[in-house]
Amino acid sequence: MLNILPVKSTPYPTLRSCIDDCIQSVAEWLGTDSKCMYGNAWQFSFKEQQPPDQPIIDRVSTPRISKEYLAAYHGINFTYVNREEPAMDKSFLLDMLEKRLAGGMPVLVGFDSYSCPWCLAYRKLHTSHACLAVGVDRLSRKIYLMDGYYGRPLEAVNFDEWESACHFFAEFSQCEPSRPLGQWRLALEHTLLNQDHEVQPLQVAEHLRAYADAYLQTGIVAENPVEYSTYFLLAANTLPITRIRYSLFLHAISADQEVPELTRIAEGYRIAGEMWNIVNQFMIKVMSRGSKPAQRGKIHKKMLEIIHSEEQLLLELVQLVNKV
Repeated sequence: MLNILPVKSTPYPTLRSCIDDCIQSVAEWLGTDSKCMYGNAWQFSFKEQQPPDQPIIDRVSTPRISKEYLAAYHGINFTYVNREEPAMDKSFLLDMLEKRLAGGMPVLVGFDSYSCPWCLAYRKLHTSHACLAVGVDRLSRKIYLMDGYYGRPLEAVNFDEWESACHFFAEFSQCEPSRPLGQWRLALEHTLLNQDHEVQPLQVAEHLRAYADAYLQTGIVAENPVEYSTYFLLAANTLPITRIRYSLFLHAISADQEVPELTRIAEGYRIAGEMWNIVNQFMIKVMSRGSKPAQRGKIHKKMLEIIHSEEQLLLELVQLVNKV
């Protein structure tokens, strides 16, 4: 049994990811950190509408955590695997868990929270949840889980019930970091000024404005607003979460140095994350009240204020990196 304590990846009750919480828990257990995996969290893109009735939120694209940066800066390999049956059957999972755990590493396991007794979605909603497998007992058919998101150090679960709900897993391993920590300018040159990014830093505001304008024009349309609000929030919250992630990244790369500009920009991203979260809540309220144009206009105005702030933050960040 591995003794890994649950750690929350952000100080917010809901503006965080269960996968992030698992990774941060493993990182601290290994005596390191994980926040440089958020080096791409400034990104945002708003895609062209595909089918005519494509919902606005389905056109939003925000970055996932960067496995490349996690390995390069923190020395943690994170390999994500979608479960494919029948090859990855019950016997495969049990053997894999025993092997990984015997080697001294936990396994991140993803499953339907509808089947998880301590999840808020239990028997209510089919959503994905992730925990760390820290032990397994073949004889008693038990898997032992640590849940960073809900702060539960150890839960014994029937293996057969858990296995039927499992749809992905991820393996951890250690490697030698290839990039130095504590050199904020080099970190930003690597993660921000990369010409391979689909959307460059000074183009982000353009995409955010397109998102805001699309909302103003059509609002959120749903046949069943109550049911759709859950789906919308799960998707829309990726925007505030990425902004809070980026704030954590900026703090992490300048932790041992006095860089007032970075501290101020990091605080700006934290506030932006909180404001996007409030906007999402108001979008839901307006949708439930008929999505009237005047109400959408007020939200659109607030969105443009946040976007202007983000535009200035990214511009200052680019200028800071390029400053001689």
